[in-house]
Amino acid sequence: MLVKRLMADPALRSSETGRNLLRLHALLALRKEEWEAVISNVPPHCSDIVADLARQFADRWSEFAERIGEDVARIG
Repeated sequence: MLVKRLMADPALRSSETGRNLLRLHALLALRKEEWEAVISNVPPHCSDIVADLARQFADRWSEFAERIGEDVARIG
């Protein structure tokens, strides 16, 4: 629901960076059963790499969230 709200925001849709952010959010907004399908289809020989990448991306998203929060606090 929140992703749909963001997708309707003209400020995000009007720039390539905003559209990329929307695409990332849409991709990650999978339902639980869709995530389960993705997880169950990761080949065993790739699982360590996929898990490591997921952790690295989680760290990046966490840093992204902190920086967004700092920007909001600084502006507000």
